[in-house]
Amino acid sequence: MTSPPPATAHYLRNAASGLVVRDGHVLLVRGTWHGSEAEIHWLPGGGQEPGETLAACAEREVLEETGVRVKAGPMLVLRERIAGNHPGIPAETGHHRVEAVFWCDILHQPARLGGDNHDDAQTGVDWIPLEKVHRLRMAPPFLQAMLPDLAARAAAGRAHAFYAGDVE
Repeated sequence: MTSPPPATAHYLRNAASGLVVRDGHVLLVRGTWHGSEAEIHWLPGGGQEPGETLAACAEREVLEETGVRVKAGPMLVLRERIAGNHPGIPAETGHHRVEAVFWCDILHQPARLGGDNHDDAQTGVDWIPLEKVHRLRMAPPFLQAMLPDLAARAAAGRAHAFYAGDVE
């Protein structure tokens, strides 16, 4: 995992996440952010390392955070999150994240979920039924509503990558 630059610097951070589905359940990381006690779920993923493709980044991050070894397939979504345009990230932080979401096929699943290099905020990993995703607190919020349909289209080979823009 890479450390972000100091908060006073303006920076661009590339990241990738993996959409991993098994038997109608999506693999999500669980944790708390920004000192909140309320749990939130998100797709396993994180920052791109120098010399690493975005697809390789998704594969590495899924393994590190969940212990599940995957092969990244097609990119499904590209989104940005620019500081100052959304609540919780003031413009002065200079944070601009560009994130790709990849459909991932499972190569190996451990007997017990859990990676060896998870995020500090991470408290667990869960297989969540796709039909229950709408009940969760999830980041990013825009992805939550479309996740079941996106997973179904990707599994059927009918997903087309799209640019979501600067969305929360």
